[in-house]
Amino acid sequence: MNDTNPNKSELQFLTLAYNRFYDIYDEVMDDDFWDKTDWERFSKIKQAFSIYTELLNYEPLKLVIEKLKQTRPPMESEIGSELFKFVRNVVAHFPFFKSWDKFQQESIK
Repeated sequence: MNDTNPNKSELQFLTLAYNRFYDIYDEVMDDDFWDKTDWERFSKIKQAFSIYTELLNYEPLKLVIEKLKQTRPPMESEIGSELFKFVRNVVAHFPFFKSWDKFQQESIK
């Protein structure tokens, strides 16, 4: 793999991942999203975090994050990427919650 040019398989993965992430983003931003059940909303948010975190593992995106560390305000990129990874790991590896509301309520305690 070249650091800047994805091969055919990587390009296919990135296209699928970006498209799915933005499909979920569009769905979440729609007012009708809030009419869905707690479980449906939680599942969509969980999927978005999982996809985003997987994309962060892609080497060229790591280079962008490193560049952001140098050019953006202190800790902005570290907090953003690590926060996404943390939330993704909690909802993926500790399936204690059935809705986003329950996750938030328990996280605040």
